[in-house]
Amino acid sequence: MEIPDDMKAGVYANVAAIWHGPYEFTLDFGVAGMPEHDENGELVVPTPVVARVKVPTSVIFEIARAIAENVDRYEASYGPIPKAPQQR
Repeated sequence: MEIPDDMKAGVYANVAAIWHGPYEFTLDFGVAGMPEHDENGELVVPTPVVARVKVPTSVIFEIARAIAENVDRYEASYGPIPKAPQQR
């Protein structure tokens, strides 16, 4: 793969949302901000999306398998990845 210069640094994301239609999966990556209250007093966490990636359904298993393989390799090198705290 060739990465354009303006993308080489990548973007940081600490939240991901995945959704799908009949022909593709959409992966939204975002950065959760500080919790705040909206005009109704509800607690919200502003989370701007920093990247959206759409992939055809035909490759989603390959992506999931590649992530799982890399997690296994990471844990073999560095130990177990701690689980993120549960969020509401």
